[in-house]
Amino acid sequence: MKSLIPSKPLTELMRRYVWWESSEWAYAHPDIFLANVMNLGSWDDIQALRRNIGDEPLKAVLIHPPPGYFSYRSWDYWHVKLNMLPIPSLPSRKL
Repeated sequence: MKSLIPSKPLTELMRRYVWWESSEWAYAHPDIFLANVMNLGSWDDIQALRRNIGDEPLKAVLIHPPPGYFSYRSWDYWHVKLNMLPIPSLPSRKL
């Protein structure tokens, strides 16, 4: 996935959705950051994210998702929302 261009709105979202790591780490791991916002984000935060980066990076996360970051509900929602049908199986972590 392409890296994200640093901005104040994205850094603020990173502090909320990847609170256990620095924003530098989150910029280096955009798939984890975006998956967390897509899975846990409030309506306002998701709209702010989409205004700042558009939908293409969100689609890229669904094509190559980090396992274990999506619930069934958000996985299905984003595939329908971004018109990425049919919906594939939710990826799971290998234990």
